[in-house]
Amino acid sequence: MLTTPVLSADARQGEPAPRLLKIATLELPVGDDSEWEQRRDQLLQVLEGLQPDVIAVQRVQQSQGRNPACWLATRLRYSCDFVTADPPSQRLRHGSAMLSRLPVSEDGVTLLHPPGQFSAAGMLRVKLQEALVNIYVARLRPDPDEPTVRQHQTSDLMTWIGATSDGLPSLIAGDFSADTEELVSSSPGFQPARKNPGERVDPPSLVGVAGGHGLDVLFQVSHFASQGLQPVKLPAPEGSEGGGVRLGIIATLRLQDQAATR
Repeated sequence: MLTTPVLSADARQGEPAPRLLKIATLELPVGDDSEWEQRRDQLLQVLEGLQPDVIAVQRVQQSQGRNPACWLATRLRYSCDFVTADPPSQRLRHGSAMLSRLPVSEDGVTLLHPPGQFSAAGMLRVKLQEALVNIYVARLRPDPDEPTVRQHQTSDLMTWIGATSDGLPSLIAGDFSADTEELVSSSPGFQPARKNPGERVDPPSLVGVAGGHGLDVLFQVSHFASQGLQPVKLPAPEGSEGGGVRLGIIATLRLQDQAATR
């Protein structure tokens, strides 16, 4: 017997499919080159299964042109933008990376200027179906981690977003040392994707578990709605106990119908 599939109400009415954006913010497994080489193929398989549209990689170290985040991008067939405050002549450069499988129409980098130190934030303008979306990446975890320095860093970022967003839907993928209350108050109009900040989703750090709010995606509530959150983690080594090594999160966001498109 042949059956006719029942169409949903949205499909019957000819409404367009929701515009969903999957964005990851994560750190790579810590360790030396040999350990990274052992784990990178595992991470590649995990990301191929999760299929994020954009991946923001925090705390990337580029040595003599070798960049582990851009290695992943090459294998995934994503673009890769390395965001750093270090000069090109420096042998070891530290920063973040932005990987995208969506078309990129514009990118940019700016320096954040807390007194006595510099860090860099980056931006990609990507095309999601027919809409343009700004994705900013920043690691707002200064050293020393003092409230005045954090606030200066965050203020610089928000000023840059205001100057470059062009009114388009925007979000921030980052690592935040401020607690949740401070983070929300210092980034008006943005909301953390992690609705339960008490859930441990931060990766191990070289100096222990990072404090503060941690890794997250902040989205403009006027343009996006949260559709879900899931961890990015490597499987536990054979013979060991535990649920694997958490590296970060993937947030799935729905672009609201009233968002600006160009």
